[in-house]
Amino acid sequence: MVEKSYIKCLYIFIAIAFAVSILYISSSFESVFAQKNDKEDKEDKDKLTVKANINLKNVDMKNTKFIRVIGFINGEEVKQDIPISSIDKTKNKLDVELKVNKKNDIVEADTPDEFFVCAYQVGDVKKNYNSLVKFDCNEGDILSTSKPTPARLFQLGSQVYEKTQAVYGANVNNTGSGSNIDKVKIKILAPLADKKDTEKLVIAVMIKGQIQSQVIEDVQAELDKSDSSTIQRTFTFDRDTDIGRIQIGDRYHACVASDDLSPPEGQECEKRVVKHFDKSNSLPAR
Repeated sequence: MVEKSYIKCLYIFIAIAFAVSILYISSSFESVFAQKNDKEDKEDKDKLTVKANINLKNVDMKNTKFIRVIGFINGEEVKQDIPISSIDKTKNKLDVELKVNKKNDIVEADTPDEFFVCAYQVGDVKKNYNSLVKFDCNEGDILSTSKPTPARLFQLGSQVYEKTQAVYGANVNNTGSGSNIDKVKIKILAPLADKKDTEKLVIAVMIKGQIQSQVIEDVQAELDKSDSSTIQRTFTFDRDTDIGRIQIGDRYHACVASDDLSPPEGQECEKRVVKHFDKSNSLPAR
């Protein structure tokens, strides 16, 4: 009898110990999970989001291998390559969240700072190397620093690609367009007559899914050496890119960002199309 009571007590003890262990593991898991969620929430609060809304009805799903989404938001470059194989073919829309820091050492995001986002439908690069990659771009204003700002791409009625095609078509047989030149130069101008006290800024330019940027650490020192109130930088791109060859008519975007430019905007952007290979293409970015 004593032995049976002992065994019964032992079973009860084991059961209690097992239950306590389960509760401990569960509470530990919940604690770690809660800490992780708190960390993610804090990171999200520190991020500025632009949501690219891509209309898949206007994407060549058969001949496209991946979609390159690229932009310049709040002084930072963002880029994502999205394989077509990863996209749900039953959907008509693809949402791509582009996140950057709300505050960095150049600029702190605010409305209505400008940005741009472009998307390229990249197919067989070798086969289509000398043709235009179908693309669309959206240049807009940050609408909120707490909620995503939408950027709609490949929407019905967009004429971005058509305008590029028109310029390309008008120059494709023009032997004076520098078709054999393997570089393209883009000169970006940042007029600061209204912001002569600017201390630090970044200039960025994007073409054919490639971004180059440069930070001017001491704007005042550069202005002191010049009679002009304009900061300028020339960026040189290889015409051969990983998504095709840069052509006459290809669209390029440029942005200038600095806290000292606000108001009106901490980042300002402009756009044009390439018209020359034998000389620089220039663009005032603010």
